[in-house]
Amino acid sequence: MRRVFFSHSENVFYLWIALGALTAVWVGWNLTLDALWQPTDRVTVRRILFLSGIREGELLIDLGCGDGRIVVAAAREFGATATGVEIDPMRALWAKAWILLAGLSECARVIRGDMYTVELSDADVVILFLSAKANLRLQDRLRRELRPGARVVSYYHPIWGWTPEQIGEAKAGHQIYLYRIPEAG
Repeated sequence: MRRVFFSHSENVFYLWIALGALTAVWVGWNLTLDALWQPTDRVTVRRILFLSGIREGELLIDLGCGDGRIVVAAAREFGATATGVEIDPMRALWAKAWILLAGLSECARVIRGDMYTVELSDADVVILFLSAKANLRLQDRLRRELRPGARVVSYYHPIWGWTPEQIGEAKAGHQIYLYRIPEAG
């Protein structure tokens, strides 16, 4: 005779408790990050990419790429080489799966990593949909590491102390800021 520790209904109950606890931990951890994930609608993704001036063969890096929708659109619709950087392992996995399913593995990828330490020097375009605090933390590094002429596009939050070359508008009316790294001197 096989001994059953819990009935089926108890097993389901404990499974829901475990999933709830795991979700609470995941949400709590996400609240400690410099940017909360908020999916960007398709119209705004295209506006961000058009404003960036991304061209075929250029390297786009999306810092805090979430589910990778900007990375996928840049590679598929604009012919860019696109890299996303995402610290959340679940979102990074989702983005990698999306890239694989879209057949874009040759020109798009997602790195599970820290946006404050990833290599940026080869980027032609850097995309930011982060908090004002994250933009502030990144601004000196962007100036230091990006080559002159590289573009930085920030959705929603401006980069304080920088003058945008152009300001676009998202579907919901929020601003999209385009900056260009100036020539040294």
